Amino acid sequence: MTDHIDEFESLFRRAEKERFVWVPVPFSSVTIVTDGSSEQSRQVQEDVCRFIPRLQEASEWRLISGQDYRTVSDLLQIIDDRQTDLLITYRHLQEASLIPQHSLGVYLDVLTQTTSLPVLVLPGCAAEPIRVGERDCDRVMVVADHISGDNRLINYGTAVCRPGGTLWLCHIEDDRIFQRYMNAISRIPEIHSEQARTLIEAQLLREASDFIDECARGIRSDGPNIRVEKHVGRGHHLRDYRRLIQDHDIDVLVFNTKDDDQLAMNGRAYSLSVELTDVAMLML
Repeated sequence: MTDHIDEFESLFRRAEKERFVWVPVPFSSVTIVTDGSSEQSRQVQEDVCRFIPRLQEASEWRLISGQDYRTVSDLLQIIDDRQTDLLITYRHLQEASLIPQHSLGVYLDVLTQTTSLPVLVLPGCAAEPIRVGERDCDRVMVVADHISGDNRLINYGTAVCRPGGTLWLCHIEDDRIFQRYMNAISRIPEIHSEQARTLIEAQLLREASDFIDECARGIRSDGPNIRVEKHVGRGHHLRDYRRLIQDHDIDVLVFNTKDDDQLAMNGRAYSLSVELTDVAMLML
């Protein structure tokens, strides 16, 4: 009897589907932070408006230049004084003589840890920026450890992609974690190891694939004119995402920076943000 109940529960859970709801993301107020002159901030504004046309809809722009702040607390106070929908900045603000390896720089580190604002990090760094105004943001990649149900992440991906562009929705199961659990299962004689490996992998990837298909239908039905592509598989996050970015010439990478139970940026997001410096990143 217990076997029949377990089988029924499995079928019931398999029939459950995560629902995707497309919701337009507002960009009414945008803040740009640089460490240079006011003229540089205005140039960045022009560049990002060409790069992401949706930003032209913003009714309010705040341009924070190098002369406006001297410390991290100064900058946080300026940002906290007024609500904004999007913060745009660079790595390594005020650190032209340092440019530390494997870091976002003290300003961006603190911003991503102490605020809940979406942050668009432009490629390069403050001292050596890579201009985006000559590109069209029509290839956006959304990446997640658990993409199923993450409507906010995908809605932001659609918001920064140009009409007619392509949105890549990607889910990579960490191979090292998967192998760890499979090794544990192999030591339990009551479980058929190879069958468990095949079934668990198939179920994990099916959940992500089905949700991405649901997203594609929702965007076609209610969202902007954007084509949705998907990549679902097992592998190494940093290596595989680097390859996908290069293969598809991605303009913006969109990902979550915090876990539900912590404020600081999680380890995988931090690895992406410090290693992939030649692509714009929207950190949520």
